[in-house]
Amino acid sequence: MRIEEVIAVLGVVGHDPALVCARTGESLSVMWCNAAMARAAGRDAVDLHGEDFLALLGDEADTELGYWLAAALAAGRPFRGMLPFRTGGGATLWGECQASPLGTAEDGGCTHWVLLIRDITPDMDLRDALAGAKAEAERIRARLWAAIEAAPDAFALYDSDDRLVMFNERYRELYGESRAALTLGTPFEEILREGLARGQYPDAAGREEEWLAVRLARHREPKGPIEQELPGDRHLQIREQRTPEGDTVGFRIDVTELKRQSRVLESQARALAEQMERMRELARTDTLTGVGNRRGLDLQMRAMAERPPPPGQGRAFLHIDLDRFKQINDMSGHAAGDRVLQEVAGILGRSVRPQDYVARVGGDEFAILIEAEDAGRVADGVAARVIEACRLPVFHDGVACRFGASIGIAIAPESGETAGLMENADIALYAAKAQGRNRAARFTADLRHAAEDRKRLADDLLRALERGEQIRAWYHPQVRAEDGGVAGVEALVRWHHPERGVLPPDAFLDVADDLDVTAEIDRRILRAALETAASLAAQGLALPKVSVNVSYGRLARADLSAEVARLGPLPCRVAFELLETIDFDRDGGELMWTIDALREQGCEIEIDDFGSGRASLSTLLQLRPERLKIDRRLVAALDGEGAGGSPLIRAIADMARALGIRLSAEGVETEAQAAALRGLGCDVLQGHLFAPPLEVEELADWLADRAAAPASSPA
Repeated sequence: MRIEEVIAVLGVVGHDPALVCARTGESLSVMWCNAAMARAAGRDAVDLHGEDFLALLGDEADTELGYWLAAALAAGRPFRGMLPFRTGGGATLWGECQASPLGTAEDGGCTHWVLLIRDITPDMDLRDALAGAKAEAERIRARLWAAIEAAPDAFALYDSDDRLVMFNERYRELYGESRAALTLGTPFEEILREGLARGQYPDAAGREEEWLAVRLARHREPKGPIEQELPGDRHLQIREQRTPEGDTVGFRIDVTELKRQSRVLESQARALAEQMERMRELARTDTLTGVGNRRGLDLQMRAMAERPPPPGQGRAFLHIDLDRFKQINDMSGHAAGDRVLQEVAGILGRSVRPQDYVARVGGDEFAILIEAEDAGRVADGVAARVIEACRLPVFHDGVACRFGASIGIAIAPESGETAGLMENADIALYAAKAQGRNRAARFTADLRHAAEDRKRLADDLLRALERGEQIRAWYHPQVRAEDGGVAGVEALVRWHHPERGVLPPDAFLDVADDLDVTAEIDRRILRAALETAASLAAQGLALPKVSVNVSYGRLARADLSAEVARLGPLPCRVAFELLETIDFDRDGGELMWTIDALREQGCEIEIDDFGSGRASLSTLLQLRPERLKIDRRLVAALDGEGAGGSPLIRAIADMARALGIRLSAEGVETEAQAAALRGLGCDVLQGHLFAPPLEVEELADWLADRAAAPASSPA
């Protein structure tokens, strides 16, 4: 759903406060809020636009919850928890906040967040009221004790022979069943027996003599207050004290109401404790799948780190990432994706032991924490069961959703301290995906070294981009197939690493993708290529065309056409080569605006590595590229296909001819390949048969030599 549609829906049906925030770097800014949110904040909705969301939180914000909110927003995953918000009157609105990501950013995060807030201030007020009531009850109880000491409700005095010598009317009222025996001079035991006979002491029923013996002993040697129950759920507290003369002074305080209040408070306290526990459990549970969430996993890891494993046991951490999950969301919708996630959670639950911990830690990422004897063997067994179960499709609305699972496994103590398990499992997961996905990989020291080397390479790449010197353009000449004349060059990126030498794109572009700097590299190569073309033209060595590769990230940014315009008049024709692996069927609508704008500026569009990806006929009809470049792997196969050429290349040529699209080929190494490609209709050839990729100075010499040589052979 688009952001505008989300806002429209919230504007109609939203009764609770709601916001839509745009991600700006590390923070969120309010781009829309409904009237309920504006009223809660005591401000106009317009005034809230552009406000930092975290600035709306009240001073009562829990630091740990704020941390997890920030972590969730940074990782682009949903969040749910209790947060305080400032109101216009200075009060605090407590809300149960549910934050959901919306829109995918280039860094893998999201572009916007939808935040729905349910007002739970009354619940929090009830909690505070219960706490206050409990404190107030304790205060009243203390005051009541003081009042009892000063003026007890019921008073009785027995002499040293335990005969009643004094009592007040309140004493008579309390012990109504013993009324006949309440006369001066009556022994204390006789008064008790009268009460027992008339059922005055419910807790003595069935054990009257035992009860009587205990009560008389306590009376003769008072040892603190006595709790006594009377009929009708009435409760007394008896305080007795021996005087120096041997008399016994007794006070009876009616604590019935206090007892009832205590029971009510205890019941409310239990209910509140249960509610708080449910809320804590909710904060540790993924609401979609019912397994633990990232917070729950962190708490589990923290608790595990604070204690050593039981003797003879080890620990294992499995990081599970679903393969092809994004395609399920894109092609079948988020409901299908949710169905898959729920099924995967069930698979994980059935694949582990009851004592193992399962959590969903990201959009399509799960984790399993194991503590067992031979933890590595147990973890390998779990991984094998999960991978096998994930090979089976999940059906949603009759559609089979097919996916897989890649798993990274880290074992302690093999992987070091327990705190390093998660990081090491991430490293192993990366290796599993690099090996072809849908498999498990164990963490090893070699994998860490490879990850550290990749980290060093990433740091070096960022420094190289900062210096602006090491990332350079090399040029691979392209010739006309008919006569060998210069058709243009393809600008290629090379990294002149100070220690590793000249690195080709395959050595670092995947790192650049992880760093989200591929678009910046594309921009620099485009600028360098145009400067080279202008410089060569000034030397009388004009290039007919410069082709540059463009990544999806660069193409998806609307400023690409604006940048081309800022470069001024182009010194030659410019072609943008798009990888066939870009999913035009899914993203074509978003990319076509940029492509059309580039065409309006005189630029051409070519599809690179054609025959290796997934471009469909509908994509070609929609995109209408000026040229298809046949993938070098298809060209290499020509040596074994005979003069007729590859059937696949013939099919591509027939399709291109039918659509009016020109053909070129890369990776041409032999005269036989060149001849076959000419026969199949390729009018531009590129490969080492003509020249390797060249630096600027070498390109100038090659062009000069080519200009001086007769244009009679394509080689």
